[in-house]
Amino acid sequence: MFHSKIGKLSKSYQRAARTVAVASCVWATGLVGASAETLRIAVPSDPGYLDPAYWGSTVDQFLIDNLYPRLAKYAPGDEWTIELDAAKSVDLSDPQHIKFELKPGIMWTGGYGELTAEDVEFSLERHLDPDLESGVVTEFELLEDVEVTGTYTGIIHLSEPSTTFWTSTLVYTSGAIISKKAAEEAGGYFEATPVATTGPYKLGTFEPGNKLVLELNPDWTGEPVDFDQIVLLPIGDENAAELAFAAGEIDYTRSSAGNYDTLVANPPEGAVVKLAQTIDPLFLGISQTNEKLSDIKVRRAIQLALDIPTVIQATTSGYGKQATGFVAEGLVGHRDGEALTRDLDKARDLLAEAGAEGLTVRLDYVNNTERDTAAQIMQANLAEAGITLELNGQDEGTFWSLDEIRAADLQLHLKAWTGNPDGYYTMQYFVEDQIGYWNWEGYASDDYVALLHEARITVDDTARGEIYKKMQAMLEDSGSFVFVSQEPTVILHRDTLEPGILPDGRPVFHAFRKVK
Repeated sequence: MFHSKIGKLSKSYQRAARTVAVASCVWATGLVGASAETLRIAVPSDPGYLDPAYWGSTVDQFLIDNLYPRLAKYAPGDEWTIELDAAKSVDLSDPQHIKFELKPGIMWTGGYGELTAEDVEFSLERHLDPDLESGVVTEFELLEDVEVTGTYTGIIHLSEPSTTFWTSTLVYTSGAIISKKAAEEAGGYFEATPVATTGPYKLGTFEPGNKLVLELNPDWTGEPVDFDQIVLLPIGDENAAELAFAAGEIDYTRSSAGNYDTLVANPPEGAVVKLAQTIDPLFLGISQTNEKLSDIKVRRAIQLALDIPTVIQATTSGYGKQATGFVAEGLVGHRDGEALTRDLDKARDLLAEAGAEGLTVRLDYVNNTERDTAAQIMQANLAEAGITLELNGQDEGTFWSLDEIRAADLQLHLKAWTGNPDGYYTMQYFVEDQIGYWNWEGYASDDYVALLHEARITVDDTARGEIYKKMQAMLEDSGSFVFVSQEPTVILHRDTLEPGILPDGRPVFHAFRKVK
């Protein structure tokens, strides 16, 4: 699976677009031979951009999360819990002024010295620099500044109290801390190979389209790891990854839930097969800024013509569940029992009222087996309502690249985003100033913005969850969103290791262990 968002139509977008083009390379040759000290992991693509200001893909996230420190982070395990990372302590008693103290002795690779509070200040405040054009600047709207009070201590000042700034930004990928000195020497930002990281592993060799090697960091003084080397192998096709696993060429991969029954019935030798539930929302966007789709009756007709349960059955062998919004089941703000249901008669009536009989629209999507299957079912669904759906499957780089011309021509788009345990993370991007950037649907609502503001300053989880439910209902009622699923994923690994993964299956490299 590949979940991506590309940054602004600016130099940050242009940098990201270039690197995503590289990331679309498929797995080539030269798999690293098996070794007891080497862990080989299949990933969907090469990394695109390893600067936290511009990260866009699943693989970017894997690497940023594993190579950069954060004050705290989500911990591997079966439940979503937060553990301290670079911070020795964090005081959240005042959610407008977050005090922190760093652990001493955390060293940057490349001779860039010790991690200090000045690095935290630089890493967070840089997102507010208009010249940087951070692709995740929306996540830092409340940040006023970071006050450095000592070598290891500081206070993060927000314009108003916010629980979500902690849960959806600081402990997430965009909250990664980088070396101020290294970034300034590099001209203010990193591309695909940052020179200064921390943690048990550091970047080794990188051969685009072939492999990326992580090596032991000799400056690391924390908890030891079980593997001397981690090799990431870009294998874009999940079936190819399964074949590579069966051939003994990789040790860990994720695959389609649609293959789960087959893998359980006939697993590769020495394999453990697990099913994990992601929190990554898969959804159909309908661009209301497109002239064909500006009438809400047309958008609602498309919503009602689709048979989402059949899409899920076909793409996940029934292991997926129809989504009711961006917030996954079990998380704060999940909408229970409110999924869209198909109503062809109502869809046809709405098209007639809008004078849109004989409508032809285009669906853009990433051309892989699951998405192609979903697109074909949607095409057949809409045909029954009298809508012709033209399918436009594209490679990863093309799909996620967005310029002004393509932004204006967006119609229907099936896509998945990386999820966060706090639903605020995803929903903050559907505002007017993100139209044409993250907000491909063109959604804009003052009432929604008011709820967004209320959510980020609401400390009580129950109250905030009710706000999230209202926001998701508003998005669906606009006709511009069809929530499909939070896709399940298959995890395939050797029985000689115990993978370190987050509850949604994302790998935490240092937490992989050999079975004793």
